Amino acid sequence: MSTVEARRVGLLVRPTLETKFHIDYDWWDRADRDLEVYLRSHLCSDHQHTYADLEADVMVDSVDPETAEVTKVAGVQHILISHCSRQPNYLTPQTSLVNAVFRVFLANSNTPLSPVELSERLGKPPQMILRTFSGSRVYKGIRPYTES
Repeated sequence: MSTVEARRVGLLVRPTLETKFHIDYDWWDRADRDLEVYLRSHLCSDHQHTYADLEADVMVDSVDPETAEVTKVAGVQHILISHCSRQPNYLTPQTSLVNAVFRVFLANSNTPLSPVELSERLGKPPQMILRTFSGSRVYKGIRPYTES
């Protein structure tokens, strides 16, 4: 039985190095966590001050540079994608694994990636990434991606 078939019938499937992960934004609501506060903590220092008073519900159009697909995203998230993620200190060796993975997903518009792909971007062992995000604890909404 394939992974997709197993998911269709509701079986639990243990993630592998090829399993794609993403930020499950619905998890933030279910866990009663404030995504907006966490997103703001990832803004570069210039934008932390500039957007300190930006309303949480301000939505802007975001255009995927590869597909030209237009989606609505929170203003803070748009700034993270279009500016902050392009700064040289966005990802550093001192950035925790959880924050680094979250930032990679923010920068790539939450396109699902496998631990192997994340490893290539972060220089961290793929097994470490898999162990961190495949356990019972969910870190910052990073979960296996399932097609709906």
